[in-house]
Amino acid sequence: MALTTETRGVGSIAHLLGIVYDHLGRAVILNILWGLLSIPWFALAALLIQFSLVLGDSFQVPTAGAMGLVVAVFFCSFSPPTLLLLAATAPWVSGGESLSRQQLLRILRSRFLAVQCLGGAAGLSAALLLINALFYHSIGGWFGAMLSGFMLWLVVALVFLSLYWLPLLAREPEAPVWPTLRRGLLLVFDKPAVAVYLIASLGLLVLLGIFSGVGWLCGLGTVAAVQVHLVLARILPEVDVAMPARRTLREVLRPWE
Repeated sequence: MALTTETRGVGSIAHLLGIVYDHLGRAVILNILWGLLSIPWFALAALLIQFSLVLGDSFQVPTAGAMGLVVAVFFCSFSPPTLLLLAATAPWVSGGESLSRQQLLRILRSRFLAVQCLGGAAGLSAALLLINALFYHSIGGWFGAMLSGFMLWLVVALVFLSLYWLPLLAREPEAPVWPTLRRGLLLVFDKPAVAVYLIASLGLLVLLGIFSGVGWLCGLGTVAAVQVHLVLARILPEVDVAMPARRTLREVLRPWE
């Protein structure tokens, strides 16, 4: 479909939905493939949560399950299937098509170890911070509460600091890993409000998927990936943004006409 290069409305909900609509078939297929490829990571995350619940029952720690969930989210977020989903949807923002299978496999080979190490390191860091928070909370008093709260804020900081790592690694597969990670950190510090907006919008998509029940089967994962790239397009000068074609409601409901 025809696309224009005007930048009005970049990052709006209409822009996001327009891009997904232009690639609706591929969006659903990519979402299903992402879910199938992520089964090993989801299974490990489920085992981690179950292990946390068992430990919580053994040591009388009711929050252990929630701690395991946070660690599991970090582990699953930094996974090779998510990298491939981000790499496949990156060209859509600029009006292009998905990368070929050969290109995606090349990205997977070059980034697999780095992404998996990031997932393990992020999950381990979150686990250590949460364990420290629990320990300091058990001390009691204002000092223990202060240190416990500080550990929790470090977990929040970890979410922000790692926000752009995976999409940048997917968008720039030939770039060295450490400079790419450093650039992600600098983007967060340079535009903190944009980072807050991205986290809030992804949180809303997660809630929509949870309450809808079938949202993750219908393409919400792909929608989230496109949203990440749209937000990055606001702060990366090298990204050209193409606006989807304007459509009437009739054209949306009856695209075959």
